[in-house]
Amino acid sequence: MVILAKTRVKDAVEKYPRLKETLVALSPRFQLLNNKAVFGMVSRWATFGDVARMGDLSICEVLHKVNAAVGAEKELLERAPDCIKDRDARRAFSEERPEWVETPSRERELDVREREDFFLPEVFEAIRLLEEGESLKIINDFYPAPLVEMLSEEGYEIFYESPSFHEHVLYILGKPHSPALEWETKKDDFPLLDSDAWGKDFFSSLVREAEATPPGAGFRLLLKTPPQAVVNTIETLGFESLTEKTPEGAYLISFYKPESKIEGAPALMRKIPLVIQSATPVVYPILMRMLESKRLMREIRVDELKIWDKTEKHLGWIVNKKADISFSAVAAVAKLYQKGLDIKMTAIAVWDNFFILTRGFKAEDFGALKGREIYLPLIKAAPPYAVTTFLLSKLGYDVDDFRFVFGKPFGRPEDIKNQLLRGEAEVGLLREPEASLAIYEGEGLIQESIAYRDLWEGLFPGRGNLPNAGLLFKGEILRNYPDLAELFMEETRLAAIWVNENREESARQIAEVMHVSEAAAARFLSRAHLEALRSKDVLDDVMHYI
Repeated sequence: MVILAKTRVKDAVEKYPRLKETLVALSPRFQLLNNKAVFGMVSRWATFGDVARMGDLSICEVLHKVNAAVGAEKELLERAPDCIKDRDARRAFSEERPEWVETPSRERELDVREREDFFLPEVFEAIRLLEEGESLKIINDFYPAPLVEMLSEEGYEIFYESPSFHEHVLYILGKPHSPALEWETKKDDFPLLDSDAWGKDFFSSLVREAEATPPGAGFRLLLKTPPQAVVNTIETLGFESLTEKTPEGAYLISFYKPESKIEGAPALMRKIPLVIQSATPVVYPILMRMLESKRLMREIRVDELKIWDKTEKHLGWIVNKKADISFSAVAAVAKLYQKGLDIKMTAIAVWDNFFILTRGFKAEDFGALKGREIYLPLIKAAPPYAVTTFLLSKLGYDVDDFRFVFGKPFGRPEDIKNQLLRGEAEVGLLREPEASLAIYEGEGLIQESIAYRDLWEGLFPGRGNLPNAGLLFKGEILRNYPDLAELFMEETRLAAIWVNENREESARQIAEVMHVSEAAAARFLSRAHLEALRSKDVLDDVMHYI
């Protein structure tokens, strides 16, 4: 690949990752490119012609150095005319100063020449606050190529001038804000979505509805619980929203997708699109809290949020690289990693999650279950059976004395819960939230007989908890967005702490999306062990468990 003045930095660095080192070494000004956020923004928008201007370098000098670094100098020499032709390629600006630059209704100024931090978010916020007719004057010591490209794409009127060698000035004219009444007066005509019809696939169904909504249209959603997580998720997809409280105390949210691109910081920051999934609803309270995080939602756009009841589909998304971030079973992920999959589990979020439930009687130990059918989720090759038979052997039982029953083709936790409730099963192994829901809905008929955490602690004193499920990243997410990964892990930890300290409020938040009562949700949260710890800090426990 030969690199020309018009080549985007992002395209070249994706093909030649070590090229970044060459760029940083070109000019002292480029030391800022060591900041991952700065480099991500510059590489996405700047060409190598822009790089030359930003560093006050000869474009041919830049092109010869970067092509030599990637072994394409011969190809560049064959296309030398392009180098010369493109060396002055710059966005065409009028030399005549516009009237709005000479006589703005109000001018704000932001001088970033001495700034060494990542100041673009501050710039975007200043642009967002501009009223119609106001202008923003940004003074820098190099040509602001990425900002020029982004503003041009957003339709802003801009003017650039360079009064001196080390002074580059960009003027930005504020655009008229879309009057809210343009769509708020039509909101009563928007279709009202029935979230009850979505079952437990709440967020995925909501995102699909949003994606299917054309520009210039909208929809409404009625929720009984505070809607901030829902609002944050849909607004990242380019929607505006209005939340009203009904006389009954519910929340009616109107969402509208503007005809033009969303203005302001969110659009300019180009949020990172993510597909997030979980193999179990147990992380719903953590996810709901995370979606309320302004810090996190400023950085990401949730393109898909899937809570599976079918483990094989969850794993399929990991194998097929469809999911960027997953909350997954530790043992299943370990097997995929051993097969060479490019994945990393960075934190453990769910612990102690296996319970033997019995209907109509209390089993003090496994001995009381001999001769009875024990319904297990999934298949024999899955962790529930492996952990159960491991414990039986360690406790001195003969595994052949026990009768295990699996569903066809898979034993679904929801099915086992319902079989216990209907009296079709006497004994079943369940994890959360199905275990708590079975106990709650069983109204005294169904009880917890054996908690695997107690057996584990008895067999291995001081070895810690059973690491059940953790936070999994696709390898390229960790490599491309390390700062985002750190933020996501920190928000997971904070969300787990908040849920444990605010169980009643969390129960109200998750009841509707899980389609359970608040009382059932509260029972689940009182029993679930949610704690986010970095994998490296609990590596011994994880390895011992596996």
